[in-house]
Amino acid sequence: MSQPDYPAQLTYMLNQFSGKNGLYAKNIKTSQTYQFNQDDIFPTASTHKLLVALAVYKYLYSDALIEDKKRFDNNIKQMIAVSDNPAFYELLKDIEHKKPDALTRVLSDLNLVNTRIHSREAFQKYGNQSVTTPYEMAVVFETIYNEEYLGKEFSAILKDELSKTIFQQEIPRYMKNVKVLHKVGELPGVQCDVGIIDDGHDLILISAYTITKRPPPYASNFIADISDKAYNSLRTPAK
Repeated sequence: MSQPDYPAQLTYMLNQFSGKNGLYAKNIKTSQTYQFNQDDIFPTASTHKLLVALAVYKYLYSDALIEDKKRFDNNIKQMIAVSDNPAFYELLKDIEHKKPDALTRVLSDLNLVNTRIHSREAFQKYGNQSVTTPYEMAVVFETIYNEEYLGKEFSAILKDELSKTIFQQEIPRYMKNVKVLHKVGELPGVQCDVGIIDDGHDLILISAYTITKRPPPYASNFIADISDKAYNSLRTPAK
């Protein structure tokens, strides 16, 4: 019995979407990729919280007082696990007061030329303060996963929190009995999710962004569906 043509199904679904969408998917072990509008600009929604976490751990944490370190840890946990906005804004204020160039330095470190976080320039150009591309946010997530940028300790903290997020409707929806680390984002008309599916054999990185006028759960269903197709397109066949 022949296997379904998952790449063709995925391409069809992406082209049929009502609105704008972009996808970057990669098998980290084989380096095989699938790309669709991967360099188009989208609002980050809450996926920008990944960059704030990187900035705090990379450029603020080592010089912080013990009580500030505890507060940083708790706010990052809340920001990742439940996408807590007050925690995000408190950390953003810490960055602005203590290391105002920290976010810019992270963008430079990772060579994220199209990503902007809480930027007046981005708002004037795109109508959103925080923007990225599916490809660049995939770079951010893979950077967290491979542990080289932050080191093992901080990377392990983020990976644990990303595996325990309360949001299970997008990338994880059809991923039964496999580990999924991910961060969702949502604004009016905007839905996105970036993460890694770890099935014990392959590591499939998915970064999906959408803009649509269709009401919920249209975009959520779409991201769940294309994540399933991207995973099946890129994973290596069972022997």
